[in-house]
Amino acid sequence: MLTTNFLKTRTSTRDFKDQDVDDEKIKNIYQIISELENKFGEKDLHYQVNKKCEEVYYKLKGNAGYKGVMIKAPLYIGLDITNNNESALVKGSYGLEELITKIHELGLRSCYITVSGVSDDILKSAFTNSQGKIMSILAIGEAVNEEVREHRFDDRKGINEFVFIDNLDHKASVDELSQRGLDDLFAYLRFAPSSYNSQPWRFVLKDNLVNLYLEDYKDEANFVDAGIVMYYFDQLTKELSINSQWKVDPKAYGSKFKFIAQKEL
Repeated sequence: MLTTNFLKTRTSTRDFKDQDVDDEKIKNIYQIISELENKFGEKDLHYQVNKKCEEVYYKLKGNAGYKGVMIKAPLYIGLDITNNNESALVKGSYGLEELITKIHELGLRSCYITVSGVSDDILKSAFTNSQGKIMSILAIGEAVNEEVREHRFDDRKGINEFVFIDNLDHKASVDELSQRGLDDLFAYLRFAPSSYNSQPWRFVLKDNLVNLYLEDYKDEANFVDAGIVMYYFDQLTKELSINSQWKVDPKAYGSKFKFIAQKEL
């Protein structure tokens, strides 16, 4: 499926079939994870697969979930980050979204489980192989009902609310983006998922660079948002031959923003 179509129809699955993921698909998942860990080369970044679904579900029920409701699934994957490494969290979240895209091709569906505010002890009890802290969890399995829903255009921020020229005070117009050949990119990028559809990401185009910021940073979930939108930015710009790597270096930028990464266009 083209990335543009995938983004417009991408939804979280909250009802999974009560059956195990078959061994061949799990084998493929482990292979994908191995490739992602090698790709990022982060000693502080790991993906923990847990097939003990009942145990994970009941240990996290009432503590973690999608909008506060724990999702029951046959398989869970935790993003395990050591040493409070913010760069690794952003890259690991980028990898989670790549994982979602690839497991979608296997006929599996997913849902993010929010773990903000969950104690380390509870997370460790659910993912006993964790080497650091579980910062995000994917619930994975086959959907009970395969419903494709295209997002409405009125449930996302307008382009000029998250794209800027030169600095964060100059909102980009469609004409300005069109002149750069980037209007379609951001028109689709607005469909990238984020926690509670808050779309905290802000892009600043300056010369041949794009800088990514988060506005009103709240907690680690926003780093997950950043990694996700970076992944889709890369997927949508492949046909534009923009193949540069993101330089990830999270740091505060004034009182309202947090700088995340920079990329050459």
